[in-house]
Amino acid sequence: MSTRTSTRQAAQKAKEAISTTSETGGRASAGTKRKAPERKAPQPKKEKKEDQTLQPEEKATDTGVHRTQETKPKEEEPKKEKPKEQKPKEEEPEKEVPEKEKPEKEEHKEEDPKEEEPKEEEPKEEEPEEEEPKAAPPQPRTSPEESNKPELNVESGIRKSEEREDIVPSNILEKGIIYFFYRPRVNVEEPEGVGDVARSFFVLRPAPLGAELDSDQGPVDKDAQCRLLMLPKKKFPTSPKERDMGFVEKAKQSMKDLQENFIAGSTYQTATRGERTIEEARPYAEGVYAITSTKRASHLAYVLTIPSDIGEIQENFGLHQRGSWIVQSKNPKFPGPSFAQLPKEPQYPESVLQKFGDLRWVPLEPDFIEYPNAQFLMIGEAQDHLGKAATAEGGKQPHEIEPGEELEKMEQENEDRVQAQEGDLTIYRDLGMYAKKYASVPTTWSG
Repeated sequence: MSTRTSTRQAAQKAKEAISTTSETGGRASAGTKRKAPERKAPQPKKEKKEDQTLQPEEKATDTGVHRTQETKPKEEEPKKEKPKEQKPKEEEPEKEVPEKEKPEKEEHKEEDPKEEEPKEEEPKEEEPEEEEPKAAPPQPRTSPEESNKPELNVESGIRKSEEREDIVPSNILEKGIIYFFYRPRVNVEEPEGVGDVARSFFVLRPAPLGAELDSDQGPVDKDAQCRLLMLPKKKFPTSPKERDMGFVEKAKQSMKDLQENFIAGSTYQTATRGERTIEEARPYAEGVYAITSTKRASHLAYVLTIPSDIGEIQENFGLHQRGSWIVQSKNPKFPGPSFAQLPKEPQYPESVLQKFGDLRWVPLEPDFIEYPNAQFLMIGEAQDHLGKAATAEGGKQPHEIEPGEELEKMEQENEDRVQAQEGDLTIYRDLGMYAKKYASVPTTWSG
């Protein structure tokens, strides 16, 4: 009997084993049925309430939210908490939205400089507008320049006034600036008197009759046309008994040409004495001049501006603070004195020769000294005053001034021009010389 009970027990154990296998299989199928809650409608309704979070939940499903749905429905509540936890994640895309807006703002910022660019262009546009008023001031200046056009053709750099020309007396044939200088003898560096001087010269720089000098004038233009006249006896005549002949060394020359080809010194070689030095010509006076005509003669009158106080050198050459000479021109048809003959005659045109006629000497006119080798005679007339050169002898118009008044007015204007520059040293700049090389204009000899 014992065996039977054992077999029965074994059979029951086998049945229990089979039942346990069926229970485990039922649990597995029940696990699959738990996926059905997805069919329940209320859950999607709850999701519809959160329409704004649909997109982030879809992203959550992409990142594995379905795994959490395998849990019990009680665990669905943390699912609601998870989107709450994911709200910062939802804020992240919201942060992405302003990030998208940031470039838009940056685009606005980029638009701002574009708006600033036209602001920068506006002053650029204002610049030509500012240039227009700048161009406006020259317009009044052009009006006097237009009146100066004929002046620039004659003497560049000197302004001309029609009003001034209208009051200049008609017996003034020419006016301008005059320079006096000498050249020492060969190899004489420091002359001690007139005996150490080789030649004496003066330069006439003509100016228009309506010329007005002032402090803005500046030095003489390098291209200014002038004449170089030589006085072989060195000293100017100081009385009517003294008569000295001179001649035109160069005519229609610029200041630059005179400085380079005549005033400047040079050296040369000799067979017996070796190297010889021709000293540089040295200016000793400057002023204004006028050539005037009277009934019987012509006059060359001057008033000195430099030096401010004349000294021994100026007096030794026969100059004073002011003075005048009677000047005449020689007819080239007649021979001159043996001591004053030149190897060549002036090349006068026929129109000029006709003015001489059959006279040996005629009153000097500017046309007669426009040619090299033209000869003239200087007769002493007045010292420290202008003599007959100062008056028109009743031949002026009522609105005109006397020649002496015009000459004094010119000297005052030249004084203003000189004082505005380098004082007495202005004479060196006018002649194209290196002014800093000299301390002052000499008034005494070195000895």
